[in-house]
Amino acid sequence: MARSNIIEAYTLIVVEHGAVEVVFNNLLKLKGVAEASLIYGEFDIHCKISVSSMDELGEVLEKIRKQKVIRTETLIAQTKYKRKSRLTNNHHRKMGHTRARH
Repeated sequence: MARSNIIEAYTLIVVEHGAVEVVFNNLLKLKGVAEASLIYGEFDIHCKISVSSMDELGEVLEKIRKQKVIRTETLIAQTKYKRKSRLTNNHHRKMGHTRARH
């Protein structure tokens, strides 16, 4: 399996009371933040970070922590596997979906 130069990390964030929307919107503006989600549970926000180096990851995390953030937990992906759809064209037709051929 070829190694990619991209580092992917997933950061779970707890924010100050009443600041979820502000922090969430600020995250979406940060270079390196590929996705963000408001979540239920112990954490308030989940974001995916895609960068080219550990130094760049540290810079993004520092910018996140300068927000109204109480705590973060960051998980760095070691290996990534993306499952392809197992459904055939017949399965899609039975479910009423159409699939375009590429």
